[in-house]
Amino acid sequence: MTQSDSTLISDGTNLTQHAMLMGWGHFARTIGLLERLAKVRIAQQKVVRAPQEKIVEFLVGLLSGMEYLTDLSEGPAPLTKDTEVATAWKLQAMADASGVSRTLQACNHETVQGLAEVLDAVSQPFIQRAVSDLRQRNQPLVLDVDLTGRPVSSTSQTFPGAAFGYMDGEVRLGYQLAQICLDTSLFGRQWLSAQHHDTIVLVRSSCGGDGCEGRSARLSHFDTLEPKHNAGQVDGGCGE
Repeated sequence: MTQSDSTLISDGTNLTQHAMLMGWGHFARTIGLLERLAKVRIAQQKVVRAPQEKIVEFLVGLLSGMEYLTDLSEGPAPLTKDTEVATAWKLQAMADASGVSRTLQACNHETVQGLAEVLDAVSQPFIQRAVSDLRQRNQPLVLDVDLTGRPVSSTSQTFPGAAFGYMDGEVRLGYQLAQICLDTSLFGRQWLSAQHHDTIVLVRSSCGGDGCEGRSARLSHFDTLEPKHNAGQVDGGCGE
């Protein structure tokens, strides 16, 4: 990620089918996401591309809606061939899916923790601003809890906690994800936590500790609100 801003201006001669990704790429640079990701430690040496760049590429793939990692190279509109998107995300070129896969395999717990800290850091100002706006409007904090199914490959034997259940209208192998967000007037839903759970009875436990309350207290001064605001409304939707 050493390109200067002057080399990141498109000449307009190439077309893209991922225009939204270009806007998100410029936004990621503006909020400092790419600079922070470049400092995350990954136990892999740079050969052609830094491993952090391949993590950025993986993020771009997720934002594009890819279902499989191979979609980076073999999807209907492969990102690996989209130079406009690469430029927007400060990437000289996209690595193929196999290269991204090797980098993901090299990521350990320290890497995952570092990535989580980066995402917390760049989202913190938005949450603080949204909560400040709610306080000025004399509105309560409303936490929305949704337990939803997340399918994985039917042949997976290593995904933790996966079991067969009813997801997306059919019986599939997957797991349940408890998603907690804060409803705001400025930005709509602001995601606070996403935790892997096996049963619906654990939704309540996901609202404390390292879940939504822990993060809202750290990022949003949740514990300093007046009593009439402190009891946020919790909507325990069950999703799938």
